[in-house]
Amino acid sequence: MKHYIMVNPAAGNKKGLKRGITIKKLLNKYNIDSTIVVSEHPGHLTELALQLSRKHKCRFYSVGGDGTLNEIISGMIGSSSDIVVVPCGTGNDFVKSISKYMSMRKIIINSINKDSTPTDILKLNKNRYCINILNCGFDAMVAKNVDLFRSIPFISGKAKYNLSILYTLLRNRNYKFKLRIDNDNILKQNFTLVAIANGKYYGGGICPCPDANPTDNMLDICAVDSTRVREKVVLLPKYKKGKHTELTKAHILKGTKVQLVSTRPFPISIDGEVFYDKKVSAQIVKNAINIVHI
Repeated sequence: MKHYIMVNPAAGNKKGLKRGITIKKLLNKYNIDSTIVVSEHPGHLTELALQLSRKHKCRFYSVGGDGTLNEIISGMIGSSSDIVVVPCGTGNDFVKSISKYMSMRKIIINSINKDSTPTDILKLNKNRYCINILNCGFDAMVAKNVDLFRSIPFISGKAKYNLSILYTLLRNRNYKFKLRIDNDNILKQNFTLVAIANGKYYGGGICPCPDANPTDNMLDICAVDSTRVREKVVLLPKYKKGKHTELTKAHILKGTKVQLVSTRPFPISIDGEVFYDKKVSAQIVKNAINIVHI
């Protein structure tokens, strides 16, 4: 097996490469030879993971946030290679669903003699993939508005996310969606947000679907009805902690396929990357990626 440390140099306030070098030194202590690969542009890690996993079985180490992880799994899907998730980004959320550790050192050491676990992912329209959570509406706008605060020094990724929540809250938008789950469960109305979850957390620990499990072969869906600013103020603290599930405006559902349609383009966030479209479809791909759970 070949070992590749896949680095997003911009991750962790531009500490990604430094973390990669530390990982290489740590692996060397256990007589594991590894190669550091540094991303040069968006999508580069997808290209490299595809090329490398076609040549031989690899163990990749994702050094970045959920966006970096998304790039790598999008390239290695369908191969026998596996991946170790090392948190080093603004959003380090998927790792919380598969690891009891957040320490880089503990994750690496415990991964050395650990076999990988087949893990689900989401496949979207246009052959895109999502490893963690697909957000539409309010929380997708929060993910987009984080960019407004990225350049602020000396505050954590979580603090930047909280600033974005406040900014988005004050703008107070709701979205008209037609939500279809497994071709038979249909909701057509105004929503604050819809979250389609494979992993349990996003946005620095927000928990929209407390029962989400990336190995259960199911999607967990949280759809929140249209709300006013005052209602959002009440909802959001509960939503962040996963305590919203008994609220009348929150619908918690399960399925294997989800489609969301609107008459206007709406914000969609895939593992933190935001774009706009009038339609998004997602389906579970069972046991698609080999991930080291620790």
